[in-house]
Amino acid sequence: MYFVKEVSYSDWCIFFKKCQKTNMLQCWEYGEAKEKCSRWKAARFFILNDKKETVALVQALVVSIPFIGGIVRVNRGPILLDNSSTSENNVEIFEIISALLKEFQRKHWWVVQIAPEVNKTDFGAVRLMDLGLRKLKLPPYASGLINLSVEESNLLSNLKKKWRYYLKKGQKISVKIDSLQGNSAQIEVLLNKYKKLQEDKEFSGLSSSLISELASQSSAEWEFSLFEANENDHKKNDDPLGMLVSIRHGDTATYLIGLTNNKGRSFQVNYVLLWEAILHSKQAGCTWFDIGGLDSTTPKGIRHFKSGVGSELYDLIGEWRGVLYPWKQL
Repeated sequence: MYFVKEVSYSDWCIFFKKCQKTNMLQCWEYGEAKEKCSRWKAARFFILNDKKETVALVQALVVSIPFIGGIVRVNRGPILLDNSSTSENNVEIFEIISALLKEFQRKHWWVVQIAPEVNKTDFGAVRLMDLGLRKLKLPPYASGLINLSVEESNLLSNLKKKWRYYLKKGQKISVKIDSLQGNSAQIEVLLNKYKKLQEDKEFSGLSSSLISELASQSSAEWEFSLFEANENDHKKNDDPLGMLVSIRHGDTATYLIGLTNNKGRSFQVNYVLLWEAILHSKQAGCTWFDIGGLDSTTPKGIRHFKSGVGSELYDLIGEWRGVLYPWKQL
């Protein structure tokens, strides 16, 4: 049997450090950023076993409707403290999700949408349906993790041959890479370029307000890094050859945004920028680097680029929705 309790920031920080292969969406700082730029309010919980030991943590985003109840969203959670036991047929995670749904029902959060941090299996789908959830027709999230615990030479040798060739080609060209942390002066340049890319490629992506708030967050377990590529003799930074954002969260860093102009692509700066972000994350003490999404919706060019870094691919179980009727016992 599992129990659910809300937690303070200090307690969350203690246990988040114990989590492995963390994801950005389950970070306290991500919840803070969402609160500041949207109607969502963050709620954080520990899940305890019958020995009162904390076994998992989860961050939920909630929109409350007065006199009616609430809508709750859980993206890529819960996170188990010991994820070494999460085999594809492990029932613990589904019992934890069941306890979480009961807590949502108790709080009158009647509509729940959850994308669990669970790998895609038929067994998992059956268990979620048993909990009264229905699979949504949205592409399941998939990505890849690079193991940063190996030597830099091993990281380099794990790159595909063509990727390694373009990286070396880009490194030979006279390009300067700057790394800026937090809410730097170059964020506005990033936002302008990203907005133009959204318009040109017709995709929604991240809102400017969310990116700004993510950049403003800072803690021992969170670092927003902006990498910028310029020609060495470039005086103005309003039109860099390329820009890349990665975020460190616990033991993992995630590649979030990548932008290059035509000249930057001819200089292969996208390869150099991503490689610099990977090395920066390793030097910062991360064990894993997430390539930031590689699913059925990933454009062909980006898929080819991300597939060349030698990551361990994973495929999650997708989005599920349910109604927690007050008269129905879970």
